Amino acid sequence: MAEPVMWGERPIALEKDALRRRIYAPAAYAAVRHTAVVPVVHSEAYQLAPWFPLVWRSRGSEHDFVAVRSLLHDQRTQPPAARALLPLILHAYPFIFDPKIPPDADGARMLDDVFADNPTDVGASITTSGGKLSRATILRFRILDGLAREFPVTREIGRALAGLGVFESWDLKFDIEGRSVAIPDLFIVHQDAFDTGIFSAVLEKFGAPAALVLGLHRVSIFRAGLLLAMARKLLKHTTTGSADDKSDSAA
Repeated sequence: MAEPVMWGERPIALEKDALRRRIYAPAAYAAVRHTAVVPVVHSEAYQLAPWFPLVWRSRGSEHDFVAVRSLLHDQRTQPPAARALLPLILHAYPFIFDPKIPPDADGARMLDDVFADNPTDVGASITTSGGKLSRATILRFRILDGLAREFPVTREIGRALAGLGVFESWDLKFDIEGRSVAIPDLFIVHQDAFDTGIFSAVLEKFGAPAALVLGLHRVSIFRAGLLLAMARKLLKHTTTGSADDKSDSAA
């Protein structure tokens, strides 16, 4: 079985007809608006931790550092004040990394072959009439370039923590309005580990990025309560609305 990809739905090479396509603002794409769990890097943890749990998601043999934006793939279950707060990898969309290899500076940039279902403008071409990359493309490639420099360190911190045996499964599963809501394959650092000196070697090797990841991870997991409240609000409204529709129909 092939290992799940870190991010992207239908990656295609940036060549031939793909270079003549138009791209739109990230929020024009459903994946950007609605995806519940998104890969992140250590440098953006400070901005994301006040709103989203920052944890790890297992993917084959890897543990990706991720932000849990909601419990459902529905933007309405994200905190309203944080819906415009996008992880960096979403700012680069629909450009993505080659899913066959871990993101790094030498990896190919690809295009996610998806439809912009909610465009708010005419968009921009990927290349100019002269065949050069457009300004919109260059700006998003720069975001990927920055991520390519930071993903290796973020990934190695996760591997080091997994090697210490400090991860425990995070059972993010709830029954809401008769519906089972769950996000599988998530891991957190067990709380007892923070009362020991077990992280000393990791902190010595990775320095500030490791300290940032561990500290903000620890405080961010309590944001799950807000995500649960948002999911309950939506599903309760949906259930009530369905009941009202049935009453109206019966009348």
